[in-house]
Amino acid sequence: MKSFKYILLFLAFFVIAVIISFSFFKIKNNKDVVVFSPIAETTTQKTSSFSLENAPTESLKGKITTMEGEINWQGRIATEPAKLSSPVAIQQGEKLITGEKSNLSLVFPDACLVEFSEKTEVDVIQTLPANIVFSQISGTGEYIKMGSYPVSIRIVNLLVEEDGDMVVFIDPEEPIVTLTIKSGKAIVAYNDSDFISREVALVDGQTFIFNYDTRIGDLK
Repeated sequence: MKSFKYILLFLAFFVIAVIISFSFFKIKNNKDVVVFSPIAETTTQKTSSFSLENAPTESLKGKITTMEGEINWQGRIATEPAKLSSPVAIQQGEKLITGEKSNLSLVFPDACLVEFSEKTEVDVIQTLPANIVFSQISGTGEYIKMGSYPVSIRIVNLLVEEDGDMVVFIDPEEPIVTLTIKSGKAIVAYNDSDFISREVALVDGQTFIFNYDTRIGDLK
């Protein structure tokens, strides 16, 4: 009787061993199995270069050279603008707003100079050398290209690449944007009311007036 129990016990262990061996072999040879590794996960997180607080290391930083009146600045991690009491370095992903009877000069060395008049709001979208991009929301901004880096400005439904000295004015009362080329040239791109892409070349002394409600542009 005891011998029979030993035989049953032996067979039970044998079956368990076979099942474990088969499962291990199947997992080992299954290429679709994903193995979680806490070490690998930690390493991946540590080597990530993204930073919400800081812009990419290769991006250019702007310098406020003059500021008068009320200037508001919104940093990359801020949820709303705050009053700026002294100049700070400006990086991509930030916003600048001038109040009434206020003005600001922002320079990116060897790249461009931006002059903000009163009641002007501009987002610094990107300052990578491959393409410097601003987004003007309101007011008057003058963009002066000083280097070889491409400089682009988004204004409502317009995208402008400028090469020289250009003034952008957004009418506070009417749906009108006015671009004035003081020197150099610019290319303006937009979609008309039929969503057909249009492109207009501007040269020294020309003015482009755009109604962003009707999506009609007039070159003068």
